[in-house]
Amino acid sequence: MVVGLSGREPRGVLKALAAARRCSPAQLAVAWLLSRGDDIVPVVGMSRPDRVAENLQAFDITLTDEEQFTLDSAFSPDAIISYRYPAIVMKFAAR
Repeated sequence: MVVGLSGREPRGVLKALAAARRCSPAQLAVAWLLSRGDDIVPVVGMSRPDRVAENLQAFDITLTDEEQFTLDSAFSPDAIISYRYPAIVMKFAAR
């Protein structure tokens, strides 16, 4: 894990790594998705034309093994999946 990122919420990890790489969080997110295999195709929506050129720069980003591991850990299902309601409410909602 990259020093100083342990215990941070996923978006915080993404922002910190992007700042260290001097790229936008969106660019880093797309680069990470591109690195996950040929069966993963990022679908990126952009509301402004200038974002197209910015996000295409993600193809020039190569993640280190440590960065890959950090992002994989930060965005693992265990890190991002949560219940919609607090446990006490879920107890009654599941009935």
